[in-house]
Amino acid sequence: MKRISLLSVLLMIIAVPVFAAPPNYVALKLGAYLPQHDDMEMFNDDISGEIAVGQYYNPNVAFELGFGYFRTKADEGGVKGEITSFPVLLSIKGAVPIGDAELYALVGGGLYMTKLELSSSGDLVDDTNTAFGVHLGAGGNINISKNVFLGVEAKYILVTPSFEISGYHQDVHIDGIQATANIGYRF
Repeated sequence: MKRISLLSVLLMIIAVPVFAAPPNYVALKLGAYLPQHDDMEMFNDDISGEIAVGQYYNPNVAFELGFGYFRTKADEGGVKGEITSFPVLLSIKGAVPIGDAELYALVGGGLYMTKLELSSSGDLVDDTNTAFGVHLGAGGNINISKNVFLGVEAKYILVTPSFEISGYHQDVHIDGIQATANIGYRF
């Protein structure tokens, strides 16, 4: 009887934190994309956004599926360009709850459907490529209520699509930082 009572208490200690907050969430992440690689030297900082759906495995580990968008433009020396990307991402998030807040780190990868448009003195490049990329990031959230949270996140992405430029396939490193402000809902 003592063993059953002890096991019941241990089970409650382990299980209660897992179900203290709703285990699923959706988040809207809006911010900036900041190109970092030398290939992107003439491109400017621009917008970034993502809709993420996640599920906590326990209070310290979550899995997240994200659908994003970012772009960057260039206009230098008679060359105009735009790179637009639509990533589909899968991340694992390690979180440390601190009262009504959490700090987290995340790592993951995904497919980046990317379009390059360049124009220069009558020449036009318009090509699309899907490439695999990885990301590493960190962020924090603060709970506004049991279900609503606000946060910030920074992610470094590494992705290299290949585009046909002047008849040759050329790898273009679109590595950069995505910095966002987030609002989310747990359910």
